[in-house]
Formats: sequence, C-alpha cells, structure tokens
Amino acid sequence: MTRPKPAPELEKRLAEANAKISRNPGDWQTFMARAVIHKQLENYPDAAADYTTARDIQPGNAQILVERAAIYRLMNETKMALADLVQAIEIDPNLGQAFYQRARCLEDLGQPERAIADYGKCIKLMADKPHGYYGRGEAFMKLKQYDAAVADLSKAITLAPKVAASYSLRALAYYWLKQLDKSLADYQMAVSLEPTNPLYLHNCGVACFELKQYKQGIVEFDKAVQVASKQVESYFYRGRCQAGLGQLRAAIKDFDKVLALKDNHKEALSMRGNALLELKDYNALAANDERLLAIDRRNADAHYRRGLVNMANRLIDQAMQDFSQAIINRPTFAAAYEERARIHAMRADKLSALSDLTAAIEHGLDDPVVFALHGKLVREKGDFSSALTDYDKAIEGLPEAVELYRDRGEIHYRLRNYKQAVEDFLHCVQIRPNDSVLRFNLGSAYYENNQMDEALEAFTRAIALDRNDLPSYLSRADIYFVRGDFKRATEDYRKVAQSARDPRNKQLAEERLAQIAAMK
Repeated sequence: MTRPKPAPELEKRLAEANAKISRNPGDWQTFMARAVIHKQLENYPDAAADYTTARDIQPGNAQILVERAAIYRLMNETKMALADLVQAIEIDPNLGQAFYQRARCLEDLGQPERAIADYGKCIKLMADKPHGYYGRGEAFMKLKQYDAAVADLSKAITLAPKVAASYSLRALAYYWLKQLDKSLADYQMAVSLEPTNPLYLHNCGVACFELKQYKQGIVEFDKAVQVASKQVESYFYRGRCQAGLGQLRAAIKDFDKVLALKDNHKEALSMRGNALLELKDYNALAANDERLLAIDRRNADAHYRRGLVNMANRLIDQAMQDFSQAIINRPTFAAAYEERARIHAMRADKLSALSDLTAAIEHGLDDPVVFALHGKLVREKGDFSSALTDYDKAIEGLPEAVELYRDRGEIHYRLRNYKQAVEDFLHCVQIRPNDSVLRFNLGSAYYENNQMDEALEAFTRAIALDRNDLPSYLSRADIYFVRGDFKRATEDYRKVAQSARDPRNKQLAEERLAQIAAMK
C-alpha cells in the first residue's frame, strides 16, 4: 500500500524546510516544523526522527516530548509514547497537553479509569479547552457512565460548539440513557455541521427508527447511501423503516441490497423472512430461511417461521419439529412455545399444552388469548386460584369477550367469591340478555350471596327464556320453599319431578314434594 501523492503546497514547504536545515542544522524549531509536515504526509517515522533531533538540540523542552509521543501513538508505539510523556511531566508538571496525551495512551491500553484521572489534570490546567472534556467523556462512555459522559461532552460543546464529533458522541450517550429525543437532536446537529458524513447520517436515521419516525428515518438513510453507496447497515435500517411503515416489498428490496453487498448478513435474512411471512409468500420464505439456516443452522427464528409455514400447509408433524428446534436453539422463545402448545391442544395432549403455555408466559408472552387458554387448562386441573389470575389478564386484553367473564364468574363461584361471581354474570346478561344459562348462573350466584329477591328474578327470567330449564325451576322452587310459598314451590318441584332426566334432581324434587305433603 502506498501513500497518496503529496499536495504541491506540502512538497514546497518540505523543500523549504530541508533548505533551512541545510543552512542551519542546529535550528531545533525548523526540525519541529519539518516534523509537522512529515506528519501531514503520514510519514510518521521521519516525523519522529525530526522530533528526536529537536530533542537532542533542546533536551529540556517538554513540548518536544509531547509532540513526539503523539507521533508514537500514531505509529502504535504506545509504550514509547508513555515514556516520553512521563519525562515531559517530570520536566513540566503544568503542561496540560502532556496529561491529555498520556490519557489517550492509557485509553489505547484499555485503562479508561486511569485515563480519566489524567483528563482531570488536563482540565484543571486547561479549563478553557474542549479536548480534555471530550476525552474524559469518551472514557466515561467506555465505562458505561453515560450521565458523566453527557456532562463532560456538554462542557466540550459549550467551549467548541462547531465540533460535530462532540454532538455525535453525546448523542450516543443519550441513546444508551434511553433519551432518544435528545439523541436524535444531537445527531441532527452533527449532520448540520457535517452534512456529507455518512456515519452521522446513518446514526441520525437509526435514532429516527428507534423513535418509530420511520418516514424521517428513510430520508436520512437515503442521504447516507447517496454519500456511501456501499454502507450496508444504512440499507438494512432503511429496510426496517420500510417494514415499520408496512411497505414490505420496498423493505425486501433493501434487504436484497444488503445481501448483495454482504451475502451472510443474518439479520437481513431474518428481517426479509419476517416480511415474506407477512406477505404469505411461502415459497420465497422457504428459500430465504433455507439460505439463513445454511449460514446458521441454529437460527431459532428461521425454524419458527418454517414451522408457521408448515402449519399453514397442514404439515403438523414437520411444524412440531421446527417449533421444538426453535425452542432448543432459544429456550426463551415464547412464541415458539405458544405455537407448539397449539399443536399439543389439537392432539388433545392437555398436559403438554399446559406446560408449553406456562413456559410462553414465563418467558414474557403477553397475549390475552394465551392467558385464556392457560386459564382454561389449569381450571380443568382444579387449580382455580391460578386460573383466576389468568382470566383477569385475559379480560384486561379482551374486555369485550363475554365468554371470559362467564368463565371467570364460574371460577369465582367455585371459590365462593359470590359477590364477584354476581358481577361477572351480570356483565354477561347485560350483553346477552336472552341467554337462559347465563341467567341461571346469575341466579345461582345471587342465591349463594343471600340476594334472594334478585335470585328469584334471575331464575324466573331464565325459565321465561327456556320453559325446559329444569335447574332454574328447581332453584326457584327452593326459594319459594324457604319463603313458605308452598303452592308455587309445589308447581316448580312437580315440573322437575315429571321431566327431569337427572336422577339426582328428580329425587330432590320428589323429596321436597313429600315434605310439603307431610306439612299439610
């Protein structure tokens, strides 16, 4: 690899410096000036050599050591740079640049804590200069101390408000602090200062994406790829913005561009698969996920999507295998547990279905349908308290589902929470006033809650809706019996005794009729 040809102006300045040194080889300042030219030409060894000569001429000059240390850093000779800086600080402990450069070296060595101490000394000596604050902010970022980073970078921006890098780094700190509005504002400021910087444009787009400002995100990514046409991640995130707007075909085109530039981009294949799944383009999806699995055989998302396709094609056994593989590859994959639970339920394997639904909920699935199904299964096991918790969550997500209120009312009834049972059944009959079974359930809850007038009315309405509702006749007869209204009680008991197929109800009615006859 060769360095680019130097600009004519630099060549001219270098020739002039060479001539001066030829005339006066003891002029240390000319060696310093020539070292700067070599640095601009990226000829670092020659720059270091000139600083060394200047140092030999002026051995007590700490600034020369600082300048040579900066060149050593560019040459990745960090230990040599540190040695120079230690000497410089010994010569002049008030030289802020020496502490700054030593802090940079310590960062290069992965010691941000020690670097922060040196940045602090630099700031103390050069409080009106921005670079100490910027450097310390950068070190705080490495330690994930984002609030401290924001404070230092804000100070750097106050001192030098036209430096785009400070806004960009503070934007990143705000991003990790989840202050996305501030992050976006800083990225926008960085872009305004350097409108053709592809990284700033990209990061501005990412901030828009995180804020779900997808249209503006697309605008920023458009600019980014115009400046850097092979910037893979900008196409990727633009595709994600397109998908967020429901523009799935456009999203797929962007993911295709990503894959054309980087054919093993797993995230692009996965996002492309999600778009194809929404479009129900199962043939293209199958090819997409086969490609993804060829790169990553343990990709849980690919197995999950393939399972969904197999379900759509009624290939239940294959779907079961794919969902199981997705779970093996990602044991916290809640959606895969849910789908496998559905297959277990289809096969009447309630125990396995319950196990998978429990896992889905434990791993964060917040789906009212899942809570309802889980509640139904634990209820069938007799765990009414757990079922009640599930139905509460299901109703929160599906407040219009009458069946959920009915089931919860039945659970409250079993748990002897009769007041709550009344509330649930009353809600049901307000929506379905002509449902005799719901009227009976409401009457039963009223009865157990000692609201006899309301219970009597509920049973009477149930009978009006269904003249063969023998449980309502029997329950109403019991109320009449307790109140001493034996004539009406006899009519209802006789109806049950004559028509009941349930031997227990028939026996109860006959026993009551016998009691009434004995009292006459």
